[in-house]
Amino acid sequence: MSGVFPALVGPLTLVDLLLLLALLVIVPLGLRLVPFAGPRSRQVLKIARTVQPFGAIAAVVSFLITPGWTSGAIALGWLITCVVAALAGLVELIERRSLRPIHLAPAAAVAYLSVGAGWLVLSRAGLRPEGFSHEIVELTGVHFHYAGFAATLMAALAMRAVRDRGRLATLAAMATMLVVIGVPITAAGIATGSGLLTVVGPVFLGAGILTVAAIIGLAIAPRVQCTPARWLLWVSAAGVVVPMLLGVDYAIGRVFPVPTLDLRAMALIHGDLNALVFSLCGVLGWTLAGRRSLPARGSEMV
Repeated sequence: MSGVFPALVGPLTLVDLLLLLALLVIVPLGLRLVPFAGPRSRQVLKIARTVQPFGAIAAVVSFLITPGWTSGAIALGWLITCVVAALAGLVELIERRSLRPIHLAPAAAVAYLSVGAGWLVLSRAGLRPEGFSHEIVELTGVHFHYAGFAATLMAALAMRAVRDRGRLATLAAMATMLVVIGVPITAAGIATGSGLLTVVGPVFLGAGILTVAAIIGLAIAPRVQCTPARWLLWVSAAGVVVPMLLGVDYAIGRVFPVPTLDLRAMALIHGDLNALVFSLCGVLGWTLAGRRSLPARGSEMV
């Protein structure tokens, strides 16, 4: 049998488990929260939600096989799912004829998801573009699933929830755009080794996410009627502070001689807190909150 089927892998790593959590929980919940308004974009997004379980199953199977062409080919099922979601974002921008943050941010979230899926395929195929280590390739996939998709989506939801609240709406829009531009700048810093991008990307991303978290914790969660949803949003908002500060410190430490955690510790602390506290609690909170949990007109989710 070993001559026909690739050998099964050993125990899954922490990074593997974080990716699987995104595939099986974060993304399915998140795709149901994406606040597209156009009828055609909603139709395309519905297709993505329909095929998502099949794409996730394909990706899970790819993790049961040692990295190589077979594993990478199987993981393409997840990439196809995410590309359909990204197409929905493009259709939304065309339908709305607008690049305003309130329209751009959710489209960017699903676009980043497709980028993360692409890096997942590279990881499962055992490819190392630009000579990156396998760990960096897989961590880039994690980055775009969580910071790219989950964080950008929650920033978009927060921005829509306060869109009629004057200065707070402006602050939310600015913070959301910091997240939107911080995600690719952070990835570009890793890819190019540029000291400027290595620092600027995480600083933008951290500042944006921390501001969004403050808005959620102080201005949105208290108005949520569903008690479990309210507490989940509070936990998510509070739980992102430490990992974001660690992320900024790690980025600065790659350029300047300041104390910082190593990559393994960052994956353990920064990765776990971002995934289990900020992202998981966040999408669960927004899911439970629903459309009717924010009573004021200016606090509607969409």
